[in-house]
Amino acid sequence: MNFLLDYQIILLPKRDYWKWVRACSKYVIEFGANLTDDPGTAISYMAPGQVITFPAGEGLFPDHPDVEGWLQEAAPGVRLDPLDVKSAKELKAQLAKRLEDDDRYGQKQRPFYLLWPTDYPVITQAFGANPQIYRRFGMPGHEGLDFRALTNTNVYCCAEGTAYEVHKQPNDHPYGIHVRVRHKDGYRTVYGHLARALVSVGQFVQAGQVLGKADSTGASSAAHLHLSLERDGATARKETKYPKDVVDPTPFMVWPDRSRIKTLPSLTWPAGRCLIGGTAQQTAPLTVDDLAVVRIAELEALRVAAGETLESLAAIRKIRPGMLVMARLSADLSGDQVAPHEYAGSVSDDLKRLADAGVNYFEVCEQPNLQSGGLGQSWRTGHDFGEWFKDLLAELRGAAPTAKFGFPGLAPGADVIGCRADSDRFLADAQSAAEEADWIGVNFYLGAAELGREQALAQIMGTYRASFPNKLLFLFLDGQTGEGVGPEAKARGALSLFRRLRNEPNLGAAFGYDLLAPEQSGVGPQSTDGRFMASAEVLGRRNF
Repeated sequence: MNFLLDYQIILLPKRDYWKWVRACSKYVIEFGANLTDDPGTAISYMAPGQVITFPAGEGLFPDHPDVEGWLQEAAPGVRLDPLDVKSAKELKAQLAKRLEDDDRYGQKQRPFYLLWPTDYPVITQAFGANPQIYRRFGMPGHEGLDFRALTNTNVYCCAEGTAYEVHKQPNDHPYGIHVRVRHKDGYRTVYGHLARALVSVGQFVQAGQVLGKADSTGASSAAHLHLSLERDGATARKETKYPKDVVDPTPFMVWPDRSRIKTLPSLTWPAGRCLIGGTAQQTAPLTVDDLAVVRIAELEALRVAAGETLESLAAIRKIRPGMLVMARLSADLSGDQVAPHEYAGSVSDDLKRLADAGVNYFEVCEQPNLQSGGLGQSWRTGHDFGEWFKDLLAELRGAAPTAKFGFPGLAPGADVIGCRADSDRFLADAQSAAEEADWIGVNFYLGAAELGREQALAQIMGTYRASFPNKLLFLFLDGQTGEGVGPEAKARGALSLFRRLRNEPNLGAAFGYDLLAPEQSGVGPQSTDGRFMASAEVLGRRNF
């Protein structure tokens, strides 16, 4: 679930209702809260992601003498924000204090509170969520809060304290690279899945200080921040149902400083929607025209060559700060046998350069079930490739520990002697290697007619879903929709498919071919004559 903590509804007494409304007016205008005098409406409004604010004085809700207890029972898990007031005048004073302090839910009035740890006001997994997943780890549910945070964006310390542990290894702990901070009154916070930590053990950290950069290290499939809150002795005192003194951080969270909030594109990843992506030229950096297409088409993901320049990457981030960038690491596998360490050595310079520039997703060994992809030279079967690929992963992860490497997309189809191995059999034989990859590539050709395309897509996605139900997939689209079909028509065909894929589960992005200027020989990019700008405008008008 992804939700903003601004789904707020204020429950007011029926008696003198409009007097209570006037007491809330400035607060409501400032924060956009909703109002009701019906407890049933309050518990159903945007459930379970809402916050119910209400005066908790005795006798204000005759039908529910203990209104807080009733709300807790009627809406378990919904966040409650009671105010200790007995009159509209007292409520007005309390809300005025919150306005003055820019403290929407009054957490700053607590002896201990937590500042928002990222620049994005979205929680992607609530405390206690998904008990079926976390029960096997001895937890009643998710043991913290997951916050939206793009790769290499700031992670802030929630409260002043001292860093007592800085874990720097990305793959040997479920939290990956993480920082633990000790605060007053026995509280401790944990900041997980970082790209890197920016504090050291024993360092005093101020509330709001940047202590690391976000990423997806450890047991994570996409960039975000995991925050856990612990308090010494909380489990023994039965203050929590969780072991290891884990407590719910939600009531302690202060709404983020509005001067620091960054808005994400409305359909950014990872929000459970497939990103719309394009594939750049394989042998040349992005051109000015390519960047214009990226901007006009409002692409959300981009697949670039290993030789892409740092200047182009900076320009991409300027166009769309949340752009998911994937790099294609290529080596010639069509000739003599290539050992995993030789392949890794040939791409390591580009890998390190791009990883240092913030690129985290890397594609290797395109279409290994083809002769041109290494079949018959470096391996003969899917099983052979699987063993080769595992050795390659070890080499690449040693060079770039925080990078995410994908199992390559296969050329779909049956055996063609001397050219292609059956893709389904090859995948089945190499399944153990695919399980070790961070994500899996899926190749799909657009050449079929619309009805046949839908059936073919359902078949290939069904194969991958059955084999890897929990793996993140990236779809690579071949843009050949027929002889003589121009860029604008190809863009319309791709857009139709993007609509179909938008809500596919665990599908990170679909990268279309022929959405950017193609490689040319002796002439400038075709985008300069308007045809590729027209294809970009088709995607930019997608309205979904």
